[in-house]
Amino acid sequence: MTRVSREGPTTRQTRAKGRASRQKILEAAAAVAGERGYDGTTIALVSRESGLSASSIYWHFADKDALLAAVVESGFEMWLGQVTRPDGESLSERVTALCQGVARTLTRSPDFLRLGLMLTLGARPTDSTARETYQRLRREAVEQIAAALLEVRPRLGSDDATALATYALAGGDGIFLSAQIGDVDVERMFALHAEAMIHLIEAAAGPRTAREAPQRLAKKSAQ
Repeated sequence: MTRVSREGPTTRQTRAKGRASRQKILEAAAAVAGERGYDGTTIALVSRESGLSASSIYWHFADKDALLAAVVESGFEMWLGQVTRPDGESLSERVTALCQGVARTLTRSPDFLRLGLMLTLGARPTDSTARETYQRLRREAVEQIAAALLEVRPRLGSDDATALATYALAGGDGIFLSAQIGDVDVERMFALHAEAMIHLIEAAAGPRTAREAPQRLAKKSAQ
């Protein structure tokens, strides 16, 4: 039997208004935290940036830590949608589309990654929920990227796929940090990053004998 919704126009409007307010708070918190970091962010500053009262913010979030954890999670969802998008048939097409998507996301909404890096690098006596959220989502991102790589190159194996996924994120971090320091063409840097990743993936997925030679040379030079 089909259940008929008893929600009236007023209830739907109230919920829509609540979602809009929550999003406005998240955007304001991301802007404040991206500039001032975790310790410099206050509910009062977020209230001023969003134009909403402190009581409105506390209606949606228990405290500052819960708010910034939600900022990180919201930003990661948008970013991960670009990372795991299965555009293209070939490896080259998928990796290029992935890097282009990440470049667009970081250019348009850089605050969540800036906050995440601040949370990770900052010296704090105890881990905050926001920091734990960022680190958890980062691990999940590595797992999803590795799974996407194995889908197009099953010969990689789990260890190589994880290493390449970790390297891909590290390269993205470097490009992002370079863009914060000076005038950097982010899209061009990610295009170069895509080329490097394609080469590394193909090399890792190649015949085992082709992979062993550089490994032996690396070990020999380290001795």
